[in-house]
Amino acid sequence: MIITIGRQYGAGGREIAEKLAKKLQIPLYDRKLVAYISAHLEKGVDLEKLDLTYENLYGSVSPYSTMLGDLTVKDDNYLFSFQAKAIKALAQKENGIFIGRCSNFILRDFTEAYHFYIVADDAFRTERGKIIYDKTLQELKREDGKRGAYYNYYTGARWGDPKDYDITINTGRTGIDRAVSIINDYIK
Repeated sequence: MIITIGRQYGAGGREIAEKLAKKLQIPLYDRKLVAYISAHLEKGVDLEKLDLTYENLYGSVSPYSTMLGDLTVKDDNYLFSFQAKAIKALAQKENGIFIGRCSNFILRDFTEAYHFYIVADDAFRTERGKIIYDKTLQELKREDGKRGAYYNYYTGARWGDPKDYDITINTGRTGIDRAVSIINDYIK
């Protein structure tokens, strides 16, 4: 089972993915992990030989960090290519939840993949933005602009287009826990 979660910044997509991964007992693949794997694939390292344990990837560093040590990727187009390869390789290997990284588009032909998009109203995002990210709604929307531009550029599709997802969930209406339940019920 493969689950992809796209989300507006501050809508709770990461929290939903974390809770769902714990509930389903499957791995969660975020930006840090995909970048780590991409950089190793670029160096010709076999995916089977990578130590993908949390401790190896993050150590005492926050999972939201993007540090890759001495591993680098040459440019954005090259990076996207390796990220797409990493996402496909992981999806073929095992169950997992992928957050962002155009994963719904990359895995659109996987018949066992479910795609969800998480949105929220401005009030919900403003509150979460303040409490969790120490950011204003304007800053959250600026980040959405970057995410949208990235997605649109690399996929040729429109970020957040409902027809590219099984379900779009408004966490401003459902809350985080109900969103987790909705996804869990849908995939069963």
